[in-house]
Amino acid sequence: MKKNLLLFLLLIGLGITARAQRSLYSFNYVVTVPTGNTADFIDVTSGRGFAFEYQKFIKDHISIGGEVGHATIFKRTENEVYTRETASLSGIQYRYQYSYPIMATGAYYHSFTDLFRPYVSFGLGTIANKRTIEMGMYQSEETHWQFGFRPELGTLIQPSDNVAFRVGAKYYGTIKGGGLEGQSNLSFHFGLVIMNN
Repeated sequence: MKKNLLLFLLLIGLGITARAQRSLYSFNYVVTVPTGNTADFIDVTSGRGFAFEYQKFIKDHISIGGEVGHATIFKRTENEVYTRETASLSGIQYRYQYSYPIMATGAYYHSFTDLFRPYVSFGLGTIANKRTIEMGMYQSEETHWQFGFRPELGTLIQPSDNVAFRVGAKYYGTIKGGGLEGQSNLSFHFGLVIMNN
């Protein structure tokens, strides 16, 4: 968690010290739909997420920046058998997975009209996946740091020069590592964007 907070503050600091021209800050509400191995662990859609993004335009349509975020998915299961090492337990389980993406990003914006600005984006970095299983008095908790990537398609809805709204879909994926199979989810982002032109 301290690493996440430090990187978050670093990204904010970079944003503040960067020249104000041609940059944007985005504060997003995130809805997460687990897929693949993540859905094998928890297959419930969750609206418990947020993301912060900073982007600086290096050309008219191209920007680079960073993203940090958090998403929680949760499921209550009954009559599940949980095996760890030599112990097998059966009962009501409460499963949680907390994901913390920390990524460098690049985006291409194409402006069809003054109101809509469609874009495509790609991110590379790390995702920390913290998994918790609670069963009665027993609790298992592990954090796995993995290499992550995410493509995104979306649009900005820009009613004024300095304020816009973001609607986007991102696919987060990780490579097997840190003692955990590769994880994935589809996330829908709805955000407020502050722009400096």
